[in-house]
Amino acid sequence: MHLRVLWFLVALLGLAFAQRIGVIGDWGADSPHRPQIAQALHQKEPLEALLTLGDNFYPRGEPLQHFVDELPRVKIYPAFGNHDVPALEQQLRLFGVEQPYYTVQLGEVQIFIVYSEAFTPQQRAWLESALKTSQACWKVVALHRPLYSSGFHGGNRSLRQSLEPLLLRYGVRLVLAGHDHDYERLEARGIVHLVAGGGGAYLRDFRSAVPQSKVRRVSPNFLVLEATTEKLTVTAYDQKGGVLDRVEIRK
Repeated sequence: MHLRVLWFLVALLGLAFAQRIGVIGDWGADSPHRPQIAQALHQKEPLEALLTLGDNFYPRGEPLQHFVDELPRVKIYPAFGNHDVPALEQQLRLFGVEQPYYTVQLGEVQIFIVYSEAFTPQQRAWLESALKTSQACWKVVALHRPLYSSGFHGGNRSLRQSLEPLLLRYGVRLVLAGHDHDYERLEARGIVHLVAGGGGAYLRDFRSAVPQSKVRRVSPNFLVLEATTEKLTVTAYDQKGGVLDRVEIRK
């Protein structure tokens, strides 16, 4: 009996010290489910931070402060998508970042935000150096355009060819993307890829499923990452807070 109690307490402590990070993609549209997603995120607090996967404001990237004000009051770490490009400088000032690609460490998780709209050789060199020197327990890459997708746009082949060797070489276990307005979990060469582009933009159905696809949902969505030293858990929720999918990545 005492051993059972001890294991229960250990499990509770693990939950208490897990980093919890919210994730939304393609969220900045004036749709009915955008404020619903924002409200559902509040129900998952406490969150340490909020990560976006680009297309932060439609149609041409001009920031709308009341969209931001509806989100949980935590630090926002944005990726930037094709709809953000026309007002990129405004968004950099709004979110307090110097350039559209950067890295941030949140406890056990280091997130490498990639600017997929202009993946230059300079950015690739920066990413390789940052991945190589990272000592983080979990390395996560976040960008707007997915490397793999069964959605309307599909996976970006040129990005995949450039990025995937780095992901494999330096132990990246999770890639987060938006761009396609759906939810999809894919697995490729031992890496989990999540497309979570249902944070506010109007939804689109899937095309033919690619071989790497495991789970597909045409639904508004957001993610919550929970990290300990032993496992990284990602749960996908709909606009009412219901679970769409969950995946655990272990060491």
